[in-house]
Amino acid sequence: MTGMWGPLGIIGGAVLRGAGCGTGVLLLVRPPAAVLWWLIGCWLLYQAGAALGTAGLAPAARARDRAARVRLLRAVERLGAVQRMGLAQRLSVAQRLGAAPGHWEPGSLRDHLYAAAGVAIRWEPKPGAAVAVLAHLTGSLLTLAGLAAALAVVDPALAVGVGLCVALALGLVMRPRGRRAGATGRAGWDARRRASRTVAVLVGVLAAGAALVPLLAAARRPDAAVGLCSAAVLLARLVYGLTAVDLTALRHRRVTRRHLREVERAAAPGGGEPGAAPAGIVVVPARPGRLGFADLAENVHLGALGPDDSVPERLPRTVRLCRLDALARSLPRGWRTVPSAEFSGGVDLDEETWRRIAAARVSALLERGATEVLLPGEPDPCLAAVLADWSSRAGVRVRVCAGPEGAAPGGAVPEGAAPGGAEPEEAAW
Repeated sequence: MTGMWGPLGIIGGAVLRGAGCGTGVLLLVRPPAAVLWWLIGCWLLYQAGAALGTAGLAPAARARDRAARVRLLRAVERLGAVQRMGLAQRLSVAQRLGAAPGHWEPGSLRDHLYAAAGVAIRWEPKPGAAVAVLAHLTGSLLTLAGLAAALAVVDPALAVGVGLCVALALGLVMRPRGRRAGATGRAGWDARRRASRTVAVLVGVLAAGAALVPLLAAARRPDAAVGLCSAAVLLARLVYGLTAVDLTALRHRRVTRRHLREVERAAAPGGGEPGAAPAGIVVVPARPGRLGFADLAENVHLGALGPDDSVPERLPRTVRLCRLDALARSLPRGWRTVPSAEFSGGVDLDEETWRRIAAARVSALLERGATEVLLPGEPDPCLAAVLADWSSRAGVRVRVCAGPEGAAPGGAVPEGAAPGGAEPEEAAW
């Protein structure tokens, strides 16, 4: 419900603003008794809409960023389980998951990962930056719709003329970027600057045209001249305000979603849709990822918990088994510490701590309902202790997948593993 509050606030605020402007124009066109008080009410309605939209903007942007961040966290961890296995291991896992071993090779995956990391690392606009653009467009269009509805009460032809000017202006602002505008260097910069100047001039002409429609009607309707003139001023301001929209964040969001889909496609167990693996199976990567852009809590639960959820409360057994409370107390920002000194307030962790975090990821998945673990080889002591506890108390099945030629990654065949990628046997820990 928290994620819904932001979009609802933006849309609700835009509706209130449109209703306030449209009602105010109608009151000026056909003034009732005590019209001043009614106009004050319209102004308060508009201000309430503006405040509601502003309040909903930040939660909507955070929810958008978090959704993309969670997708990246889960895809990176699944990718570690898929891309770092040998061929026989991949075939074995794919067989157990009931999926065909499809697109296993990385290919251009590195480029997709680098671009998708923009959802978590601040050198590129995040998806939440597009929320401000969408909020501006939504508010402007709904307010223009309210003004057009008020003008339609006076004369339906007025609404048609205004709507045509608004549609043309919106088409110019949202136009696809030309090939020259995509060029780099000075030539690309000059092309974009010329294009933006041309669009501003054309939209200004359309804004003047939208304002001219009610002004011409005011000459014919002296009784409604005040309302029509106020509508003309508002129309000119709102239509030309569309030129303030910077679509860079909106286009970047579309590109980022495409890269995220490619990463999820590569991380899918069978090369198909993300999430094709049954929820009850945990595939442990040979080299668990070190997610330096995510904080300690996200490194453990991989986005499965909400932003306000407490890891010790939701995953108490994992915290106890991996001694995470002591680790969190030793870090400067506790559970919100980023495990990389490249980020502000972040710290670098040693090998032993990263092993504890990797074991905590597996334990968190088991605590959330998984019942079977597939290992690429012999686990390290920390993970072995965690799996032994889960196996003895919850009956979790632990299996070892054979390496490329029936051997574990270290060269030895682990006890219980079948050679040649055959069905792995259950291992006791």
